[in-house]
Amino acid sequence: MASLDLIARENWELILTQKSIVTRHSDKVRKDSLYEYDPIKPIYTNPRSHLLLIGTKSDSALPHWFLGATASQFLYVSPSTTSYVVSGVQAQESKKIGLNRLTLVKFEDYGISSYTLQLNIPYWIEDITIEVWEYADSLISDSQNIIERLDSIETKIDNYSAS
Repeated sequence: MASLDLIARENWELILTQKSIVTRHSDKVRKDSLYEYDPIKPIYTNPRSHLLLIGTKSDSALPHWFLGATASQFLYVSPSTTSYVVSGVQAQESKKIGLNRLTLVKFEDYGISSYTLQLNIPYWIEDITIEVWEYADSLISDSQNIIERLDSIETKIDNYSAS
């Protein structure tokens, strides 16, 4: 594998920016809720790279809070067409994303070009801004490798046709 240039800004592509705020209940606290609000719903995106920078920011967070989100990789594979279970397979354990900082996350590459990234926000956070950046340099080198292979195959076909 080629060495990574994590510092070069042109190697990173912003794929998600989202600001979410909790939904507050009316003046009366709902009887079935411990809080005056509903927690922020999970946030989803579909990266192509397995190397990500995930940033979180919360204006209402207390200074000693660390956890901004948990990130999970879901692959859409199923060995059966008759299964009653949803085919979104959580590929590995969730990763902790720091609050008010960028966190470098590397997911396992299972040879599937696209997957779903699920970001779960802790229930105690009332506002969150999320940024997800994918490492694009690896995508470019993968594309270049494919083009080189296709060129090689084309040359072999031309040589075979000429003989």
